[in-house]
Amino acid sequence: MIELTERVNGLIYQLKIFMPMEPGYVFSYVVRRDNECVMIDAGYPNTELLNPLINELSKIPNCRLSSLFITHMHIDHTGLANELRNRLGLSVVMHRRDYEQVLKMLDKDLFIKEFLELSGHYGVPNTEMELYKNVVSGLSSRRRLSALNPDVLIDNEENRIGGLHVLLTPGHSPGHISIVLDEYGLAFTGDLILPTITTHVGLTPPINPGNPLRDYLNSLIKIRNMSLNCLYPGHEGEICNVNDRINELIRHRVSRLCEVLNALSNGELTIFEITNRLKWMDNKRYVDLNPMNRYMALTETAALVKYLESMGIVKAGNDHKYGITREISCNVRELIPQLG
Repeated sequence: MIELTERVNGLIYQLKIFMPMEPGYVFSYVVRRDNECVMIDAGYPNTELLNPLINELSKIPNCRLSSLFITHMHIDHTGLANELRNRLGLSVVMHRRDYEQVLKMLDKDLFIKEFLELSGHYGVPNTEMELYKNVVSGLSSRRRLSALNPDVLIDNEENRIGGLHVLLTPGHSPGHISIVLDEYGLAFTGDLILPTITTHVGLTPPINPGNPLRDYLNSLIKIRNMSLNCLYPGHEGEICNVNDRINELIRHRVSRLCEVLNALSNGELTIFEITNRLKWMDNKRYVDLNPMNRYMALTETAALVKYLESMGIVKAGNDHKYGITREISCNVRELIPQLG
């Protein structure tokens, strides 16, 4: 249930922690900094895993843990933070932007109400509203949010904390951070960049507001410009073809943006109608997805549309239906001008 692996000789240790949801496990890391160690991410909130986790941590030689950095607010990365703090005396560190979203979700009724109102703007039919109510209610209930009380809140886009270079890399969540070891050309990127999985980037104003796809693309570009040797993400395994993988992820987002524009080429559509015209995981249609994946599909479509709207390519009318307002060529240069 817990596997400890030494990834970089005496410097980085990886903890593979079981969780009962896809992809079945999450990675936490321990990094040696001078005479102390820091931990990155806290696994899934299964208290039965706490003692095995602490037992594996004790096997790391000459490693006094002082801090726990949370890359982002999601349940599989924050899960045992409070228990680890209480048992090991760790200082929990996360970005203020994510913690503010955690506080919003503590008001479950307001969180549900805001998302259902948003779903109406997205054009979700009444027949689907109960499904979305159940999904969002579950998201708010299962996170044990009240137990997440960080000791240190990061405010800036770039920080030096305890010998670590901490970068704000939003998109998957508004306060997602990546942690860089400059002298080794290594970084811990949470869910920002994964080896084969495509990171979910959804527009959900109660918890991931603004223009998350634009933020995500800018975060990818930020990491790409650092010319790093390897990344250690939250799932799957290390990435040492860093720029190749980032370029692949950028091309994927361009292809999705083009799919949205293709769906709109025959007339105006709501976000829900666009979602129904796209293909999703394993090439499935929206109607073939389970409730959680329907939620993810809808919010991802909303992020795609928001990005296109911010570039003046699409625009919504009074009926919340979007239409194309500026014809473009579907390529990286046109759709991601920030690449230069």
